[in-house]
Amino acid sequence: NYGWPEIQGSTEREGMITPVANSGATVTWAPANLVFYDGRLFFTGLRGQTLYEVTLLRNGGLSPVKEHFKSEYGRLRALFLDENGDIYFGTSNKDGRGRPKAGDDKIFKVRF
Repeated sequence: NYGWPEIQGSTEREGMITPVANSGATVTWAPANLVFYDGRLFFTGLRGQTLYEVTLLRNGGLSPVKEHFKSEYGRLRALFLDENGDIYFGTSNKDGRGRPKAGDDKIFKVRF
């Protein structure tokens, strides 16, 4: 079930595990990929059109979610971390759900 559609957000139900983090009731991340680097998780959002970042805390929790490139490039899907710590992410605007611009889709390289 992965928390949807039987339960959503922080809803609880016997026999199901509530997610450690979720986008809530008013925002949808629609995460597409995830990488772990230097104590942080980075994940792309298709519907959220954002590269998200959370830090794993020593108490087992997560930091508040940081948003990078929100709505700048459209739907973000592919995500890759190379051996140098560079993060690559790609857009997914030509999949029938995005709004393609000239030259889409693209791959970007960043370092945090």
